[in-house]
Amino acid sequence: MGDCGSGGPPFDPDGEVNKPGEYPYTNGLTVLNAVATAEGFTYRANKNKVFIKRADGDEEESFPLTSTTQVAPGDTIRIGERFF
Repeated sequence: MGDCGSGGPPFDPDGEVNKPGEYPYTNGLTVLNAVATAEGFTYRANKNKVFIKRADGDEEESFPLTSTTQVAPGDTIRIGERFF
């Protein structure tokens, strides 16, 4: 897709977000900002952790969902489903 403005490749929120897809990356982006960009969590979302596949990595890693968890250009962010 190429460069999306000055921030670099897009990021991709997926899983339990209301509008998954590719969005332009902006500097300083956090996971919570990324979820907000994707119009928030679904009602099934697990709001305790996030899975991130880094653009330069091969495997998805689990991170606590905090206000400081950073997103890098080209990352895929997956919000998992909570168990009821």
